[in-house]
Amino acid sequence: MTEDQIKKMSRGQLYNEIWEISVAGVAKKYNVHYVELLKLCNEADIPYPPSGYWTQLKFGKAVTKTPLPESRVIEVSLPANSTPKRKTAAASIAVTEVNKAKVEENPDSNEAVEYNETTEKQHKAEEVATPPDNRTTYRTVDKKQNIYNREKLYEEVWAKPVVDVAAQYAVSDVAIHKICKTLNIPVPPRGYWSKIRAGAKPKKTPLPKTKGVTEIIGARTFEGVKVSNATGQPLVFLAEGEKQQVHLAARQVKVSPENAQLHKKIVAYRSVVKEWNKKNMRPEGTQKGFSNYSYSNRPPFLAGVISDETLSRVYRILDAIYRQVESLGGSVNNDLSLQVRSEQVYLEVFEAQDEVKHQITRQEAKEILIYEDAERHHTWASKPNIRKYDYVFNGKLRICIRKGRYFRDTDTVNIETRLGDILIELYEESEVVRLDREAREEAKRKQEEEERLRQERRKRFNEEVDRTIALTNMAQDYDTACKIRAIISALESAENIDEETSSWIDWAKKKAEWFDPTISRTDEFLGDRNHEECEERKTRKKTYW
Repeated sequence: MTEDQIKKMSRGQLYNEIWEISVAGVAKKYNVHYVELLKLCNEADIPYPPSGYWTQLKFGKAVTKTPLPESRVIEVSLPANSTPKRKTAAASIAVTEVNKAKVEENPDSNEAVEYNETTEKQHKAEEVATPPDNRTTYRTVDKKQNIYNREKLYEEVWAKPVVDVAAQYAVSDVAIHKICKTLNIPVPPRGYWSKIRAGAKPKKTPLPKTKGVTEIIGARTFEGVKVSNATGQPLVFLAEGEKQQVHLAARQVKVSPENAQLHKKIVAYRSVVKEWNKKNMRPEGTQKGFSNYSYSNRPPFLAGVISDETLSRVYRILDAIYRQVESLGGSVNNDLSLQVRSEQVYLEVFEAQDEVKHQITRQEAKEILIYEDAERHHTWASKPNIRKYDYVFNGKLRICIRKGRYFRDTDTVNIETRLGDILIELYEESEVVRLDREAREEAKRKQEEEERLRQERRKRFNEEVDRTIALTNMAQDYDTACKIRAIISALESAENIDEETSSWIDWAKKKAEWFDPTISRTDEFLGDRNHEECEERKTRKKTYW
């Protein structure tokens, strides 16, 4: 690369020009690739206007200019756009004089240049940057943008679901679909992956030839492979490793052959269903379902809602699901519910029923004749209650896991092709159960804490009442002692106190000390006075013996 192909300038000069004419303006002025200029700014720690800055400035709104922070970089080099091979922006940054001595002493221990990971946001997070005149646009970009190669992306979307491809590129599945449409990449049709999981081999649409764009650049919408609930991606609550294991198990789940050995819990549970069906007293042809039974008489799982002919198919479907759950660390309970991530998850399986016109039986025809004969003779008879329709099991299953969400057989797709989705739904339900359980536990904890505080406050209140009453009682005793001393003082101030009065005064002083809670004198006859007790309990009464 010749010297005239590289434009060198100070870091401050580049900062001033970017904030004066924008990043795109500087790129055009010096014939520099826009993305390379952004990367250079990041590595040189040069801030640039955020998205919407120039629009706000155009309409006279207040804008904030980010100041240029201090850095060890003093000079940057802008590679020319027309050069076939360019130095990367990191290699073209000159370090300050302070660091030159370290570089000369040990060139292999250069300190990494600090840089700001913030990049200029696009007007739309997932808007694809399609180049003009349909040229190939392979560029080295930072961690905030992707390069989508047409042939590579085609292989990826046909090797795994678009959801997984989107996670790899850190965008949503909607963005991948838009990119495929832009690059004229065919994607698998609806039901393709269900057929793959079921063991089928559907045809792969070939990649058509194109004279247009073969590579485009698009912005990432999240870091790494994290996804948010807003993207509609499943299993966002799992760690990445566990999520991959569940997705892998979902792709591998298959129904075993009819002659294969079933799960031991299913084998043990079959007798429960058989016994209940044998004792079921509901007549043939009546509508079956949990809504037709009271809560106390609710049948066990699978009993009364599935025909005997379809039960074997249900057992094989459950067998496939249960084995995959156990391979992921879960377990199966005796009632055929599941422990997924230490949470109990239930399934509900129903067989659909067709409504057909009821055919009158011989017994019902006899009851009708008896009733009509009674009417003709004007005698009383109960009108037979004969239903208009019969309900016949039709072999179509419906599996419910989460409220309002279910998987069912259709004319074109059966449940066996959705077992992977059912497995994922079980994990989704385990998270719902966990959150509900934690919410209940938190509510119970708060309730117990509130009760503890109420009990503590009640205890402290009662203690305060007792102390206050005790204080009042002590005050009454002290008041009595003060009154006795007032009498003594009045007698002592009198003249000519005889011996009897003097003796009484000595006695009264002792009684005053007996009443006074600050002295609490022990009386020879009355003993100790409990000043904190109420007056009734402290009063000494005469004894007779």
